[in-house]
Amino acid sequence: MDRVRIGLVGCGGFGESHLEAFCAVRNAQVAAAFDIDRARAEAMAQRFGIPRVCSSLEEICVLPELDAIDVVTPEESHREPVLKALQAGKHVFVEKPLATDLGDCAQMIEASGSTGRFLMPGHLLRFETKYAMLKDELRAGRLGEVVSMHARRNRPKTLLPLYGRTHPALENCIHDIDLMLWYVNRPVRRVRGWGRRATGRRHPDTFWGVLEFDGGAIGVVETIWLLPKPAGISLDDAFQLVGAAGVANVQLVPGSYNLLRETGYEAPDVCYDPRVANSARGALRDELAYFCDCVQDGREPDAITAVEAKRAVRVALALIESADKEADVEIAEWD
Repeated sequence: MDRVRIGLVGCGGFGESHLEAFCAVRNAQVAAAFDIDRARAEAMAQRFGIPRVCSSLEEICVLPELDAIDVVTPEESHREPVLKALQAGKHVFVEKPLATDLGDCAQMIEASGSTGRFLMPGHLLRFETKYAMLKDELRAGRLGEVVSMHARRNRPKTLLPLYGRTHPALENCIHDIDLMLWYVNRPVRRVRGWGRRATGRRHPDTFWGVLEFDGGAIGVVETIWLLPKPAGISLDDAFQLVGAAGVANVQLVPGSYNLLRETGYEAPDVCYDPRVANSARGALRDELAYFCDCVQDGREPDAITAVEAKRAVRVALALIESADKEADVEIAEWD
């Protein structure tokens, strides 16, 4: 095929980011879109030249001209579109987390296996240059055995009305849980979580978790949704890995590219989903390009698998359980 023909399910803010990224992927064409808000889907179709807006999930999944479905629905709403797309014979890309329930994860993985269709979860940090280079250091053994890791992933308070719909362990910590599992390549056996609600919302706006791995490595994940808007930054991310033979640091704030204007300080995103000359670049574009290459070449994606994504969900849910119980939680079963 010259281009991979994609149906987008979910035209919200991040669905829009996916559309912009696909415009920068040479072998991708978004040929159909569906959203429960039809007006939103029609607006995106007009803006991005999508030829067809579907009236239902069933309609978009069975379109014969589509090769794949891109699922960018809210976190707790992944199972139905993923299953319908796989059962209709489409390859599927689904945004992280794979699901918010382990039973849903298992059903999706089983459906992918029984239909012979790809199911690739969207853990874009595996495609971000700095995090991927750190993985190369570990593969080469230049840092020795992993001893400890500490991840910070904090966001503006203004995003809470939207992303506060999901527990931060599943919304934000899931990124760093996946990275730590990728780096250590061993199971997590015990966790302890802590949550705080400074804004009085349903889910914590502040969450910390400690992960203990087989072999003794320790990981700490931190996410806080309290960055003030006047700070001029949209993310405050860092990752430190201490090995027996060296230390690695990933630091995104203060940004390596920043602007000082009359209106104040600004540190634009230059890693995950930046824009250069009105075109998407960065990890999201590279991740979606990789998925399209896999579909086009007929090869199973292995940069990130659904089984690995399920493991990250298992750890996140154990952290939530631990915070609720105010006690350690052991993870007896891994897969």
